[in-house]
Amino acid sequence: MSDSLNALGRYVRARRGVVLPEDVGLVRQPGRRVTGLRRQEVAELAGISAEYYLRIEQGRIGRPSEQVLSALARALRLDDESIAHLHRLVAGRPPQQVEPDPAVAERLARTLSRWYRTPAYISDPHRDIVAANALATALGHGGLAVGSNQIAGLFNDRMKSTLVEWEAMTRSAVATLRRDAHPDSPRLAELVRDLSADPDFVRIWARHDVSGPEDTTFHIVIEGFGEVAIDAHNFAVRSLPGYQLTVLSAGPGGKAETLFAGIAASVPLSTGTIRSAPPASATSAGG
Repeated sequence: MSDSLNALGRYVRARRGVVLPEDVGLVRQPGRRVTGLRRQEVAELAGISAEYYLRIEQGRIGRPSEQVLSALARALRLDDESIAHLHRLVAGRPPQQVEPDPAVAERLARTLSRWYRTPAYISDPHRDIVAANALATALGHGGLAVGSNQIAGLFNDRMKSTLVEWEAMTRSAVATLRRDAHPDSPRLAELVRDLSADPDFVRIWARHDVSGPEDTTFHIVIEGFGEVAIDAHNFAVRSLPGYQLTVLSAGPGGKAETLFAGIAASVPLSTGTIRSAPPASATSAGG
């Protein structure tokens, strides 16, 4: 069995487990033990035999045709990002591993440092934060500082208790890790090993998500402010494949605008830095 077909089998099996029968127009019968779809149901939705679909999950076939892959994508309700991931798995073409160009990295860090009222940071394919402005560092209690890991920061008790949309935000962040990191990366293996001490990470990682909202509004409880609504926007860094720029913004006249202005007035402005080597430990990050 080829590694790519094994990877394909793991992926469709995981996605089968998260698609609810109601999502595809099926009636959930009383006493049903399976949360997601059964193999037979996926096969019927895709218009292929149950035996053929079983062999796909087990990695016991050659490369499926484009027609079969498209049918599976429809049956499993895959979005465009997930379909692209499906084809990368079949082709055996994982994300690129790139070292940042120092000149590009320095320009990006310098740009972030000029954003005085907008928290912003850049993370590499492992979601290690390689550049951050002073507002992002202060707002994240150091968990959004250079050298921290965005994913690890979400799995501490403070974030779980104060981030209202913790489940959705964390699923989305973990999805970018699976999407952008090379599957054979030692840093990815280190992160998964360390974070697997948390059952929530194990559960979310097992979903095999590779997509989530790039623009969203989340709510977080800030001591002295109460619940604050913050807009988050994620952008791909075209000059650094797999890197992501995250910008946090505040609506006019709201609590978040007051919060950002207060932080901006109290922290020293810095030029920001770029880090090309991963931090020593994933779990040392805050949130």
